[in-house]
Amino acid sequence: MLYKVPYLLNEITPLISFISMLFFVARLTKHKEIIIILGNGISLQRLLFIPVINALLIGILTTAIVNPLGAYGLQKYEYLEAKLTGKKHKSFVVIHQGLLLFEEYNDESRIISARSVDLKLNKLTDLTILRVDSENNFLSRIDAGSAILDEGAFHLSNAKIVADDSSSAFDELVIPTNLSINYFTHSLIMPEMISIWNLRNSINKFLSSGISVINYQIYFYKQLAKPLLMCATVMLGGCFISLSQRSNSQKKLFAIGLLTGFLAYSVIEIVSRILAYNGLAPEFAIMLPIFLLMLMSNFVVLHFNEA
Repeated sequence: MLYKVPYLLNEITPLISFISMLFFVARLTKHKEIIIILGNGISLQRLLFIPVINALLIGILTTAIVNPLGAYGLQKYEYLEAKLTGKKHKSFVVIHQGLLLFEEYNDESRIISARSVDLKLNKLTDLTILRVDSENNFLSRIDAGSAILDEGAFHLSNAKIVADDSSSAFDELVIPTNLSINYFTHSLIMPEMISIWNLRNSINKFLSSGISVINYQIYFYKQLAKPLLMCATVMLGGCFISLSQRSNSQKKLFAIGLLTGFLAYSVIEIVSRILAYNGLAPEFAIMLPIFLLMLMSNFVVLHFNEA
């Protein structure tokens, strides 16, 4: 489970920054420092400037260092889980030339490559199947301009079969298989297991192979926006500054602050995905809720400062 710690830390840093800000505000209030600061003419914006800058710097370090460590930890976790439980590794790879996968069917093994896959039409283009027996002896090679994967079979068009001493061509050819079109969706590596430094290249490879990349784009821009999200949560925490010295009032405000922070974080996650899945560019879908949170928090702080 220790392999998952960097990933979990990377995911909850916005909440950590928010909770830290709440404790910071509570300490200022408890020791009457907030009254002294405001009494000396220092605005709340100036007071919040240092926590916001710290959150920005920590967010950048988290994205640049903790994110790759989290991706590496998840890969090691999956490998160890497969080793201990006997779970098979995913035998599906996306390369620059397209897709590459491995299948065992009856007493033979198959290495299958395709230029691209259309998940809506169940269609693969430029398909090549290499068949070998249980002792890795070559059986045949099948090439096809396109294929439909449906009902446990490849329906090949303009196929050509080459064996050791013969070759033949077919307008239509059906090859039984254990694969399904959903295999390509469920066998892809999770975006969380790809380092932020490699994620852009992976997205480009998926796009060229015809694979949907919306979840990868959402995760990529979410990681890039993490420093700004941490700044936004710090500004939200600054909204719960109070001049009241009563302990009960402070406890209630702290509890309300915690609830508000978790609710705001959940709403940002949900709204971002709704916007992205409904056609808005992923980068704007991620940034829009964050900027709205910043603007609303800044409005509350300005209103408190004027009061």
